Amino acid sequence: MAGLAEGVSLVDIAHRLEPLIREHAAALEQGSIPPPLVEALYDAGVFKAMLPREVGGLEADPVEWLRLIEELARINASVGWMAFIQSGVGLTFLDPERFERFRLRGGGRLILAMSLGRLGGKAVKAEGGYRISGRWPFASGSPYATWLGGMSVVCDSAGAPVLDANGQPQRLLAIWPAGQARIIDTWDGLGLRGTGSGDIEITDLFVPDDQVNPGFYGPPAYDRALFRIKEMPEVGHGAHALGIASAALESFVEAVNSKPVPGSARHTAMGHMQAHQIAFARADVLVRAARTLLHETVRAAYEDAMVNKELAIELRVRLREANIFSVRAAKEAVGLIFEMAGSSAVYRGRVIEQAFRDINTAANHTNYVESAYSSIGSYFLTRDRAGGPEIAGRPFF
Repeated sequence: MAGLAEGVSLVDIAHRLEPLIREHAAALEQGSIPPPLVEALYDAGVFKAMLPREVGGLEADPVEWLRLIEELARINASVGWMAFIQSGVGLTFLDPERFERFRLRGGGRLILAMSLGRLGGKAVKAEGGYRISGRWPFASGSPYATWLGGMSVVCDSAGAPVLDANGQPQRLLAIWPAGQARIIDTWDGLGLRGTGSGDIEITDLFVPDDQVNPGFYGPPAYDRALFRIKEMPEVGHGAHALGIASAALESFVEAVNSKPVPGSARHTAMGHMQAHQIAFARADVLVRAARTLLHETVRAAYEDAMVNKELAIELRVRLREANIFSVRAAKEAVGLIFEMAGSSAVYRGRVIEQAFRDINTAANHTNYVESAYSSIGSYFLTRDRAGGPEIAGRPFF
């Protein structure tokens, strides 16, 4: 694997980082992201795992990357979240020359935190760039990022949206050095408290043309299999969720095999009741099935991308389906464990309590709620129809 010493895997990196992550667990739970941890994640290659080799990245095998994310999330869900969000997967539109220029502008590191779920800004064309104002929520990793970014609507000088050929408002992705923005600490979530997912804001900031990409990310600068899979920024969600579920499963096994609390009939019976054995088996198979589906689907997509410049639509749908299933299955598995663990799981700081908060926060992402399956179902129901596949009368992609 490029960038790694012989015989060292990405999971080995996670194991080496585990003592440091656990050392800073309390700070992460309080919403602080300790600089030593950020430095370690960067230096170990976690924040460069999906970057191209030309710019010092590991250009990791995608399934190995999923294993890394799952293992880090098992250790700490906030770290696992930051690991896939800031893996470099969103920087493939930068060719080596631009990457190096941006890296130097960022003080020697290029760590990008973006908020892509909302068109939070207005961008007005100016000579050599755009003047942008806006505020964007959920910018995970913004407290330590060297660059920030968000999506804006392109407007004319009067503030009216500029329309594209289809009559829709033009969208613009812009990035800027972190020091040019205001970071607003709004992140007080149920779980994933150590992700720093607050708001970012800029006011009438001039952003030069080389820091903007009309549309979404723009075409990748590297025409290789890993970078042809447009869904790679998303599939980390599924692995992350499975890591949280794995932590809950492990913690319940430890509780069952520990010395019962004196006088606690429930702890004595924990894991020995048939209902518990059935529920645990259900939780375990949910995680195993989701992991297998996610890995096999990503592997199939990667193999397809090795020979085709455009990923087959069927594989794109199945990637989305596997990702949704992994998050939903992990949430169900953690719920089963939480209920079996009873009152012992409700105290703050317990592994199962934290897993319950973290997975319910992660699974509330708009792309992974139950209704997200609707586009998948629509595809399979209409793929053989003349003019299909469709969703609500529109082409699927």
